[in-house]
Order: sequence, then structure tokens, then C-alpha cells
Amino acid sequence: MSSIYIMDTITIRSSLYRESPREHGYEALRVDGVLPESLSGTLVRNGPGEFAPFGRLYGHLFEGQGALTAVRFGGGRAEGAHRLIESPGLHEERAAGRPLYGSLASRPRRIANALRRRDKNAANVNVLAWQGRLFGLRDLARPIEVSRETLATIGETDLEGVVPDGFSAHPHAVAARGAVYSFAVRFGRETLLDLVELPACGSPRRLGSVPIPATLIHDFAATERHLVFFLGPARIAVLRALLGDARPERLVRFDPAEPGEVVAVPIDEPGRAVRFPLDPFFVWHYVNAFERGGELVVDYVRHPDAGAIATMRAEAVWDGAVVGMDLGELHRATIDLRAGRWRSERVAGAPCEFPRVDSRGEGGVRRYVWLTATERGRLSIARVDLETGATRTWTPSAGQHVSEAVFAPRPDGAAETDGFALVLVYDEATDASHVAVLDARAPEDGPVARAYFAHHVPLTLHGTFVPA
Repeated sequence: MSSIYIMDTITIRSSLYRESPREHGYEALRVDGVLPESLSGTLVRNGPGEFAPFGRLYGHLFEGQGALTAVRFGGGRAEGAHRLIESPGLHEERAAGRPLYGSLASRPRRIANALRRRDKNAANVNVLAWQGRLFGLRDLARPIEVSRETLATIGETDLEGVVPDGFSAHPHAVAARGAVYSFAVRFGRETLLDLVELPACGSPRRLGSVPIPATLIHDFAATERHLVFFLGPARIAVLRALLGDARPERLVRFDPAEPGEVVAVPIDEPGRAVRFPLDPFFVWHYVNAFERGGELVVDYVRHPDAGAIATMRAEAVWDGAVVGMDLGELHRATIDLRAGRWRSERVAGAPCEFPRVDSRGEGGVRRYVWLTATERGRLSIARVDLETGATRTWTPSAGQHVSEAVFAPRPDGAAETDGFALVLVYDEATDASHVAVLDARAPEDGPVARAYFAHHVPLTLHGTFVPA
């Protein structure tokens, strides 16, 4: 049965939007089925872990302080951990005993925060594993490092001064270059896109900066030679932000009358970016990208606008609606940089979001993409063949809510289907969460094993798999 909680006269119909009953380090999880011996490593997921500090509900899911949920697999066993990421802003509010940031703060305080560029770093969107370290990420904020062994917070970092102000929640690896790439948007009189490289060995470095309109950018694509951005006409309402408006859906204006723009930045010559107009659309998440002759091929999930921001506000959550990203369409774009032309075609498949590929070959050709998609009116996990459009789907039982699927390769495997898809699932019937392990070769057969927490895990957005 569905879990119902009453808080401040608002009905919360799912534990996905309620704090976990406890934080804890790694402890043994109950397992149904047989965990494969070849599944060895740690799944780490991130999402908002607090929803009503000081007895008051946040106005938007993006405000909730991040909470990491991890499951460590090895030797046919599983251990799970769950901890809140403790940012400096969170400590300030706890010490003050009242809200100091976001929609719960007073308007004078919000205006002062905006003018002084102060914010509480929620670090609640994604996870980065780099050089043996682990970080919680949120757009427009510094990474927050946590312990890989305990998930305890270590602290904010500017990565040796490379990201003094902010960082993207969606860094991308390029396997052929042995590096991870990311960006930050720096708002001011001129808005700049700062580009960053995190090599597998050595120090991080800033590649350069590209001027752009004051635009909402959540993700990008990376190939062996280019970083690619589809800039939709989703403009930031800077004045509203300065006047203390804390509602994300009011801080972004999407104007379909304006064109979009593609910006393709050569990694080795960032000063020679190629730019030309696009149709007005929006991208929350990219699948992958690669070079093909003189063309760039970019797989992405396409939306008509940025309306998903509004679906994640409080009133959409607390009334029990299905909340998360609006579902989009899986597309493949082909870009001719010399001619300044592009075309985009829909790939077969149901409405979808949260795309993932086998990251071992990210930035090169990837045939299969894992998606959260609709099937028979319910969110399901789909594996789509980008060459043929063929789709294999696992639909969980009624009352079970799936997260994004994360691919975990077998240590000795090379094929994109030689591994497992790990899916965090919340079950209304038990008011608890578990990780479902799907064989990547036949996901439609359902989980080969499940690892159960003794409690529910709040909504998670993105995650990563760290091989043992």
C-alpha cells in the first residue's frame, strides 16, 4: 500500500519525498536470488535527502541537501550505506536553528545572498569518481568530496583552483583521451562557459572559456576532439534572482520564438569554437557522442522546452503526482561542422529520460543506451539498440518505482552487454528500497538478484558504478 505522511497540512504520498529514517555506514543487505560473482564494485547514487528542515517544506526538490546511497558488491554479497552530504551551508543553518538559504529564508536574506553570491551547496544531483576520490555534484557549485569508505563528508573543493565558483553536475569521460571533461557557467556582465579537464593522472586544468547568452545548461556531450553544447532558448532571469526569487521555475524563461544554438568547442583549440543556429528545443541529458569522418554524431533526449523544472516544485511532489523529469524523445543528431549544418532524427523507442551507456567507451561509438521509459503506463527500464532501434524492456511490479539504470561491466568483459544494469527501486508495499540486478544481455527477464535495504531511500537522480 502507498505510504502517506501529513506535514504542515500537506499530504506526502510517497517515501521517495521523505527523509530516510536513519543514516548509516556500510552494513549487510538481505539478498534475494544469487548475486553474480563477477559483480564487483560499488554503486553510488545521489539525490535530495531532506525535504522539510525546521518543519517547513522546501519549495522545490532541487533545494534538498544531497544524500548518497551506496551498495557495495563483492563475493556474492552486498553491503549498503546512506548518508547526508554535509555542506558548509547546512552546518550554518543547523547552528542558526533556522533557514538561511533558498525558498525558506526571508526575502531580505535571499536578496543579500544573491548580491553576495552566497548559497547552500546542496550537492544533490550526481556523483563523480576521479583518481580514487568521490564527489557529490550540483550545478553551479563546487564539488563536495566524501569518503569512499564511509560516505562521510570531507568538504568542498575547488580542484586546485580550477573550479573556484562552480562545476557541472554532468561531467563526461572520454575514454580515448583518458580524461573527464566538465564545464561551469560564470554569470556576470558577460556570461562565460568555462571548460575543465580532469585527467586520469595529474592535475586538473582549465581549457578555456567561451562567451554564451545567460542560458540554462545542465549537460553536454564530449567526443575525442570536441565538447558539444546544444543551447536552447532557456534564458536565466538574472534580475528576478537578484530580487530574491528562489523558485527555479520562475528563474528560467523559455522562448520558442528565439533560435537555439550549437556550440562545438575543439578540446585542443578551445578558442576556435564553431557556432550556428538550431531549432528551439531543450536537452536535459545527453546519451553519448562520437566523431565520424568530418561529422559529429550526438545522441540525446530532446524536449520541446524546459518545463520539467516546474514538475519538480513542491505542489507537484506533495500531492502524490508522478514527479521527476518530463519524458522526452531519444534523438540522434549529425553535425557537419565545416558546412555549419545539422539534422536530427528520432530513434525508435518510448518516451524516456535518464540515458546511460557503458562508460568504458564513452566519447566513442556506443551501440546500446539504457533509459528510464514508459511501458504500459509505468516507468520501466529499457535497453535500446541505437543502430536498429530494437528495444528490450523490464517493467517492475505495480507500486515499484525505478531509478536510472547504471551499467556495471564484468571485470573480464569487453562487450557493451557483458555486465549488469543496476537499478535502485522503491517498493510501496514494503516502504523500503532495494537494488535490482539485471543481466545486461536479457534485461527483459527481470532481476537475477535484489539487495534490500531495511528502510526506504529517498528519490535519487543520478549515480555511478566504481569497479572494485
